[in-house]
Amino acid sequence: MPSLEKPLALLFVDIADSTMLYERIGNATAAALTQRVLTHLRRLVEEQRGGVIKSLGDGLLAAFPVCDDSARAACAMMGIQDQHGMRLRVGIHFGTVIEGVGDLYGDACNVAARVQQIARPGEILATQALVDGLSPDLRGRTKPLSNVAMKGKAAPIRVHQIRTDDEADDAIESTTLGFSLVPEAGRSMVTLHLSYRGQDITMSRGLPRVTIGREDSSGLRIASRQTSRQHAVIDFTRESFLLTDHSTNGTYIRSGGSPPVVLRRDSTKLVGSGLIGFGAEALDESQDHVVAFRGELA
Repeated sequence: MPSLEKPLALLFVDIADSTMLYERIGNATAAALTQRVLTHLRRLVEEQRGGVIKSLGDGLLAAFPVCDDSARAACAMMGIQDQHGMRLRVGIHFGTVIEGVGDLYGDACNVAARVQQIARPGEILATQALVDGLSPDLRGRTKPLSNVAMKGKAAPIRVHQIRTDDEADDAIESTTLGFSLVPEAGRSMVTLHLSYRGQDITMSRGLPRVTIGREDSSGLRIASRQTSRQHAVIDFTRESFLLTDHSTNGTYIRSGGSPPVVLRRDSTKLVGSGLIGFGAEALDESQDHVVAFRGELA
């Protein structure tokens, strides 16, 4: 029989920093904790009249016929984080999919997955299509963020934050622009030096991740009101350093003689040396939101 298309609200949820969790508490303990969390998440999906389509390692894909139910499930998921001592990332999108055996197919699945990937720990992001389908009460809990460039999409997609409480950074309208700097042919960066107000951090395989933001718990704390509490993260992966922006105001990167580039809710490789402005343009290393970076090639 031919496959049937149907409109659904698709929710991807993932346990943030699960790799670090396994390293910190050990494989067996982390696996048991992960399974308890996933079981709890399944129950929350079912309570909101949704269905779990499949497990995705440390996360789930769920589908809901009604947009409101997907948003309520996401908010309920945020409410159990402290209970399990974990942070979750949730992305939701409404679109047409093809239902297969034990899975869903279609561009809408790719969009929902991408939205989850750019959410920061403890955050729910939803597309404009999902927000348009919410009731007025739930729509009032959303905050427009950036237009996010999606692979394979001719135009950016508007992304909103769904708030579970009244605490939120002031929104600034913006357009996402992703970019990638190309290293010298055949060479890769193995060390990245970060300098901020007399503090120096050297990233490598031994220190593969640094969180950056205004929070005291950040790996590199930026003492600027222009910087978000959980502004960005830099990961050493596949022989390169990947900066991912999770902020409201964006991350501004100036490298060499190239014009500054604005990164919002997107990722890029850091190559060479330059300045990074967390929340505003980087004009000078002495600014309270600016970090200098320098990479070393193999």
